[in-house]
Amino acid sequence: MLNHMVNYLVKVIFIFVCLTSVIVSAETPREIKTAIFIVDVRDIDGARQNFSADVMIRLRWKDEKLAGGQKRFLPLSDAWHPNVQIVNRISVQTTLPEGLEVDPQGNVIYRQRFIGQFGCTMDLREFPFDQQEFPIRLVAVGFSPEKVQFVSDPDPIIVSKFSITDWKILSANKKNETYNIPGGMKLAGFKATFTAKRYFQYFFVQMVIPIALILGMAGIAFWLDHTNPGPRISISITSMLTIVAYRLLLANFTPRLSYLTRLDFFVFSSTILVFLSLVTVVVISRLMLRQKEALAVKLDTYARWVLPILFLGVVIFCFFA
Repeated sequence: MLNHMVNYLVKVIFIFVCLTSVIVSAETPREIKTAIFIVDVRDIDGARQNFSADVMIRLRWKDEKLAGGQKRFLPLSDAWHPNVQIVNRISVQTTLPEGLEVDPQGNVIYRQRFIGQFGCTMDLREFPFDQQEFPIRLVAVGFSPEKVQFVSDPDPIIVSKFSITDWKILSANKKNETYNIPGGMKLAGFKATFTAKRYFQYFFVQMVIPIALILGMAGIAFWLDHTNPGPRISISITSMLTIVAYRLLLANFTPRLSYLTRLDFFVFSSTILVFLSLVTVVVISRLMLRQKEALAVKLDTYARWVLPILFLGVVIFCFFA
């Protein structure tokens, strides 16, 4: 009787251990130690919402089935791998051969380098004072977070100074992040992000100063002889046409957005000021024709100082408010 009970308990314990091991193995995802190195960033294009970068990834995991033998290089088709893809890649090329490095202990390393364009979503409301985040997002195609788990390696993301000159790199971080796809499905994912701030000086020289000069050209009309309206009106019309053409040129720097950026407010407000200067010149000319010279001179004197004061207010409101 005692032997029968002992055998029964042994069988129960054996079944429990087997079931437990099955459950644990089913619930424990395979751990992938992940490192993303951003070697260089060569260009950031706000109008096209992308950036050009040189990125290298390194994945490490352990596969007991590959243990033994010598250190070797296997094709991807000869062993399990997480089938990693960069989700936000647009046009990239790889420079390393596709394969796995395997050592005698079953440690596997996958390396690849990607050079090209990567997509990103930018909020340009503060342009050109904006600060943006630029991601590199990996996913394991065909593997849910229950099957594969990316774990961050301690290596730094940024390994050298970037060649881009009009942005300042502030920080970089990386984390395990599940990727949601339509239909409620989830894929194991990992994301590395670097944060950069745009240098305002470039846009000040290329955009703000030229518009200030156009406003100055429009203001010169009020310093000419008010009894000779021809040159005054010609300068005002030329200023108006110049700022409209310049506005079309600036459209290449920003995408077509459903909102206005700080630069849009500045250019639009400056265009209104140039138009108001043209209207003022025409009104002064009409007053002179109606023999109201005193009122015309008074309005002309006011306009000389009101226009630069209003422009200064526009600059403060658009860029520093």
